[in-house]
Amino acid sequence: MKKKSIFKNYLFMSFFLSFILGCLIILPNMIVGKGLFSLVADYNTQQILFGKIANYSLKSGSYLWTWFNDLGSDFIATFSFYNLFSPFSLIAYLFPVDWIPIINPFLIIIKFSVSGLTSYLFLKRYVKDGKLAILGSLLYSFCGFQFTSILFHMYDSVVLFPLLLYTLDNLVYDGKKLPFALCVALNAFTNWFMFIGQVAFVIIYYLFKVLSKDYKFSWRQFFTILLEGVLGTLLASFVLIPSFLFTVSNPRVSNSWTLLGSLKYNNFSHYVEIFRAFFFPSEIMYPRAFLNIQNYGSVDFYLPFVGSVLGISYILKKPKSWISILMITCVFIMMIPILNSMFFLFTTTYYARWFYMPVLIMSLASLKCLEDNIKTTSGFLISISSLFLVILFYFVLRCIHPNIQYIHDIRYIFMMIGAMVINLVMLFLIFKFSKNKVSLIILGVMIFSSFWGNYTIYKYRGNKFNYDECFNNYINSYKELKFNELVRSNATDSCLSNLGLVIKNSNLKSFNSNISGSAFEFYKSIDYNRIVSTYIDYKNRDLNNFLSVKYIISCGNSDLSEFGYELDYNTKNYGVYSNPDFREMGLVFNKYISNNEFMEYSTGLKTKSLNESIILSNEQIKKYGNLYDSDVNIKSNKFKYINNGFKSSIDLSGDTLILYTVPYDEGWRATINGKIVPIEKVDNGFMAVKGNKGSNKIVFSYYPKGLNIGLVISFLSLSGLIFYKLKSKH
Repeated sequence: MKKKSIFKNYLFMSFFLSFILGCLIILPNMIVGKGLFSLVADYNTQQILFGKIANYSLKSGSYLWTWFNDLGSDFIATFSFYNLFSPFSLIAYLFPVDWIPIINPFLIIIKFSVSGLTSYLFLKRYVKDGKLAILGSLLYSFCGFQFTSILFHMYDSVVLFPLLLYTLDNLVYDGKKLPFALCVALNAFTNWFMFIGQVAFVIIYYLFKVLSKDYKFSWRQFFTILLEGVLGTLLASFVLIPSFLFTVSNPRVSNSWTLLGSLKYNNFSHYVEIFRAFFFPSEIMYPRAFLNIQNYGSVDFYLPFVGSVLGISYILKKPKSWISILMITCVFIMMIPILNSMFFLFTTTYYARWFYMPVLIMSLASLKCLEDNIKTTSGFLISISSLFLVILFYFVLRCIHPNIQYIHDIRYIFMMIGAMVINLVMLFLIFKFSKNKVSLIILGVMIFSSFWGNYTIYKYRGNKFNYDECFNNYINSYKELKFNELVRSNATDSCLSNLGLVIKNSNLKSFNSNISGSAFEFYKSIDYNRIVSTYIDYKNRDLNNFLSVKYIISCGNSDLSEFGYELDYNTKNYGVYSNPDFREMGLVFNKYISNNEFMEYSTGLKTKSLNESIILSNEQIKKYGNLYDSDVNIKSNKFKYINNGFKSSIDLSGDTLILYTVPYDEGWRATINGKIVPIEKVDNGFMAVKGNKGSNKIVFSYYPKGLNIGLVISFLSLSGLIFYKLKSKH
C-alpha cells in the first residue's frame, strides 16, 4: 500500500504554503539587507532590541529590575507587554544575544507558518473540503491587519488566537478537556494586553454560538468552560499580577469617558477608515496615503485577493447564521467607541488591535460562501461601490473641513485602487469561467500577498528597497561604544532611540510606552509630556546633572565641546563625551522645598532647583524638616548598579536624606549597614532614605510587587489542572 504524499496532507500544506509566502515576503528584504531585515520605528528600535535585552538580562541574572529601560523599571512587567514569555521569544533565547537581529526575521516566517496551521485547525471543522480550510488559513495569516501591523510585536498573539476558538470548540463539541485551559494560559503568557481582548472575544463567540443553538447549552458544560478559563488564566498569575500592578500606574491607561465620546467618534474620518479597511489593501501606519497621515491603531482588515466579496455575499444570503450574526455584531462594535474599547480594558486611547479576530470569522464566511456555491453578485457590487463611496466620503470631508489635507500620497492611493480593481477583475473571471475556483483563488491569494507584503515593507522603509547602512551601524554600535561600568548616558538628536539597549547600558533616550509610573510622574512634574518616548535634551545641563548622566553619546561625531562636555574618545561613527559636572548617584541637599511650591515654578526654574533642593511633601517636611537646620556634606560617595538593584557607600558629616534618581516602586527594599530602613518617595517619583552621620553602606534590592502571590496562585492553578485532568479520566 502506497503512503500518502505529505503534500496531500492538508494540515501540513496549511503550514507549508504560509511558510513559502513568509519566505517570499521576508527573504528578498533580507537579501538586499545583506542578511539584516529592517523596517522602521517599532520593529527596528523595539522588537529587535527588546528581544536582545530580554535575552541578555535573563542570562545575566537581571530579570527582576532592568536598568536598560528609561530611568529603570520592573523587568517582568515592562517586557511581558512585549512578548517576554511568548513561545517564539523562548526560541530566540536559545541563541546568543547578538544573533537576535538575524534570528528575528526567520521567526517572522515561522510565525506566518504557525498562523497558517492554527487558523487551519479552527476553520477545518466548519468546511468539508480541507483545501477550503487552507485557503482560509492564508486569508487570515496574510490579511491587511497583519501587514499594517508587521512592525509591532503583537503578531505572536495573532498567531496563537485561533487555538483559543479551536480548543473551545473541541471542549464543547467533543468533550476534550484541558487543551482549552492550556491554550488560555499560553495566550496569557504570550501577551497580557492582547489576551484581554481575546477573553472578551471568546465570551462573545460563546454567547452567540449558544444563542444560535450551534452550541447546545448546559450548566455543566458552562461551568467546565468557566473552570478551564479561570484555571488557565490563573496559571499565568506570576506574569499577570505584577504586570497589572505596574501598568495601572501608567497615565496612558485612561478610562475617563464622556457620554457622547463613548457612543460616537469625534471625527467622521474615523468611520471612513474602518469602511476603507474592509475593501482596500492595507496602508502603512505612517505616512499614510489617505485621511490621517498617521494612524497607529492598526485599522486594517482586507482579506488578500478576495477582499470582502465572499464574506458579504455569504452574510447577505444567510443572515441568520451564527457566522453572519457574529460578523455583523463585530462591525457594530467597531463603530461604537466604548464597545470597541472593551477589548483593551475600556481605555479611551483608540486601538483597532482586535480586528484580527473578526478577520478569522470573515475568512470562515468566505469559505462557506464557496462551499455553499452562493452567488457573489452582491459582494462584487458592494465592493465596486465601495470605491465610489470612499470618493464621496472624501468630498464630504473636504466640505466639512476644507483646510484639512486628506490625500498625502496619490501614487500610493493609485496602487491600492489598482490592486483592489485587479483583484476584483481576476476574482470575477475565476467565478465566471473556472471550475477549479478554490485552487485558483489560493494562487491569487499567494501572488497578491507576496506582492503586497513586499510593497508594505517598501513603503515602511520610505519607498526604499536597499541595504540600510544606518540601521546596520546602529544595531552594531555595541562594537564601538564600550564602557567599563554600567552608567547613565544621554544621546544627541541624531542618535536613534533605545541606543542603551544596543550597548547594554543605561541611556535616557528611550522609546518604550511601558515605563515606571513614577518616571511618568517625575516627567510630568517638570512639564515634560512623556507618552511613548523620552528625550532629555543633551544640552540641558541641569537635568543631566540631576539624573547623574556621566556620558553624552554623539552620533555622527558632532563636536559637543561647545556645550561644556569633554571628549572621552572617538570611534568611526560615534563620539563619547564626559560630563564634567557629573554627580554620583546618591544626592544630598542642604535645603528643601515643598512639592506645592515646586509645582508653582516655571519649567526652567524647576530643573535648576532640582540640583539645589530636595522636594518633599508636607508630611515629609514635618518628619524630616529638622534635618536641614544645619549643613551636611558628603565626605565620600561610591555608587554601583547591580543586578536587580544598586549599592551605595556614603560617608556623611551629619544625618540627612539621600536621594537616588531611581523610580520609586513598592517592590524596592533598602538596608543601611544591614538594617532595613523605610524608603521615601520624593521629588515626584524618586527614592530617598535617611542616612546617618558617618559611614552608610546602602543596598537597594528589587522584588516585584505581586510576584510571590502570583507564583503561589500559578502553582495552585497548576495543581488544580492536574487534579482536574486526572478526575476527568474517571
